[in-house]
Amino acid sequence: MNTIDKEEILKTSKWIRFIFMVLYAFIINFALTISIGLAFIQFLFVLFTSKVNTSISSINSHVLEFFNDSLKFLLFQTEEKPFPFKNDTSEENSIIEAESEEVVESTTENEDQDKS
Repeated sequence: MNTIDKEEILKTSKWIRFIFMVLYAFIINFALTISIGLAFIQFLFVLFTSKVNTSISSINSHVLEFFNDSLKFLLFQTEEKPFPFKNDTSEENSIIEAESEEVVESTTENEDQDKS
């Protein structure tokens, strides 16, 4: 075995990635069980109310994003670790934008009421 091969095998960054891969594999398994439970609960809402529960739908979108990010990491499509290590500032920006839109809408409504 070459010393270069041995050095490659012993790189700590590779072993740390392996530990994260094992960790995320277990978490995905747990999250899948949760997702099946949420799907059943959502079915009950549709069965009895004929409407999808928006709170569960919002949770589902986060779970789907987690699955997507985790699988990309596990399948070596990216080196970026998924939640909670994911460094994503786009969510923060979208929250700020949504809050500013609400403020603009409410001030427009107040102006319309003042004109009446």
